[in-house]
Amino acid sequence: MNRKKLESGDIKCPDCGKKCRSTEIAAAGAKVKGWRCNCSYELISPYEIEKAYLLMLAKKHEKVKISKRGNSYMITIPKAIANAINIEKIKAAEVFLNG
Repeated sequence: MNRKKLESGDIKCPDCGKKCRSTEIAAAGAKVKGWRCNCSYELISPYEIEKAYLLMLAKKHEKVKISKRGNSYMITIPKAIANAINIEKIKAAEVFLNG
């Protein structure tokens, strides 16, 4: 079954047998594509499982290095976070203090 057909197709709930509706599901603090049944059973798209897993790995606290370069400071980004946000495709980022 190809991805497009799976994503737009009907899925039967393995719990109650009724039709599930396509929706976004919260997994590991992120919204991923999936299906939800009226009986509350949820299924995550197989194409979104890796995304949820990478986000889950990125949620653990890690120590990072801070270094100085000229008048600026740099921090390293842990590999788990870089993978979760697909950093290769990001051209710029905003940094701000929260709180």
